[in-house]
Amino acid sequence: MSVKLVLTLVLLANPAQLPAQNGITRLPGRVPAAALPAIDSMIAMAAAESLPTEPLVQKALEGGAKNIPADRLVNGVRKGLLQLRQARAIVSHAVPGQTPPEGHVAAVAAALARGLSGSIVERLITAAPDESPGPALHAAADLVAHRFDPDSAADLLVEAHNKGLRGVRLLDVATAADHELQRPGGRSPSEALAHVRAMLPNVPAPARRP
Repeated sequence: MSVKLVLTLVLLANPAQLPAQNGITRLPGRVPAAALPAIDSMIAMAAAESLPTEPLVQKALEGGAKNIPADRLVNGVRKGLLQLRQARAIVSHAVPGQTPPEGHVAAVAAALARGLSGSIVERLITAAPDESPGPALHAAADLVAHRFDPDSAADLLVEAHNKGLRGVRLLDVATAADHELQRPGGRSPSEALAHVRAMLPNVPAPARRP
């Protein structure tokens, strides 16, 4: 059965997956032709599994814009599909009894792609099951990227949430920790986290452009 026929059957069975078709039609001419059949197939698989397809489309488009070779691009999209599957399993386990929201799955997949472990991701979701996990996961990934211990970073973000900080304010917590790490004289990562913890919930918001 051809990829196009599979996708057509998926869309007829579930019209909500129309964005997947729109994503596929955006790829020709923007990714290597040799990569299109495999990428189309993976997007169709994601649609059939009720996974968000836009992250795969974006990964393909970004790879095409960077002139990544077809085989590497296909492998990158395949890895993205595996991360989406893993993300849905994590969300389902962290928030049982409900269909995992696409936004949650996409945010978790992005966090996994940035190197957060499944256990850290699940812990942060469990701490705020009724809220979008994106800001907390982004903040955790920022902290880990700046070489803070993942468990200690998660501890700080959970405590910040428990003290009333939500959404982008969790990003302010990560920014504050990074600023403390860079202060003249030097602070260790554990000292920087301890200093920010002592500020909670009064972590300053950095100046943002209007």
